[in-house]
Amino acid sequence: MSNIETPKASLALRSYSGQIELHDHDYHQIVLPQSGSMEIEVDGRGGKVDWSQGVIIPAGCSHTFSASTANTFLVLDVPLSSPRTQKFEAETIKRLNEKSFFPVRPEIRHLLDYATRSVPLLTSSPEVAQSWSTLLMSSLVQPHSHTPDHGQFTLARALTHIENNLDTHLTASEIARISGTSERRLYILFEQHLKTTPFAHVTRLRLDLAIDLLRDTRLSITEIAHRVGYADQSALNHALKKNRNLTPASARRRTITC
Repeated sequence: MSNIETPKASLALRSYSGQIELHDHDYHQIVLPQSGSMEIEVDGRGGKVDWSQGVIIPAGCSHTFSASTANTFLVLDVPLSSPRTQKFEAETIKRLNEKSFFPVRPEIRHLLDYATRSVPLLTSSPEVAQSWSTLLMSSLVQPHSHTPDHGQFTLARALTHIENNLDTHLTASEIARISGTSERRLYILFEQHLKTTPFAHVTRLRLDLAIDLLRDTRLSITEIAHRVGYADQSALNHALKKNRNLTPASARRRTITC
């Protein structure tokens, strides 16, 4: 497996001081309102980020800003294009560089409302953040009269349900129903955007969590199996051996001896 990974967008919920600041950064940044407002000047053009307007700050562009004392903003950091960046994403970033301030149209407000309810997951799950940010960028570059493809939002709902229910019996039909789509469409979305299947994605997340719990806690292996959705220690043992060539006991021993 290659150790080179395509940089991913990242999301954070941030508050800013009332003092004017000047800086720049080597990635693009999209700032969206959650509460309060912020005066900002980007490349000599001033404006305000509030309930009606957001701003795109291109990489390397110096900007100053002054925020009210009580504020929160959803900040999306978008890495520079690389040779491995998808064509759509590269073209989207190029078009976003031509923008500065933008109105928070209904489809963007819809995404913000979703983000408000799902901040912990959006800021901790790369898959969910990537799905959400791709849909946001698609919405930003669409003409006002067009409606963006909501496949990414459907996928984000699916990923949210999966990560919140790893300890339950998850099926593709249930995930599709919760996400508001068909089972066939769900498989297409996973293949198109994640290059995997719903079942393989669930298995990867369960085993990642199991290994973390084995390394960082003293919970029994049976309890860990239950927490990550396996019926018993034997089922967890089988999954770890098949997918990671590990057993729960060996994963725990490696941690102890390191």
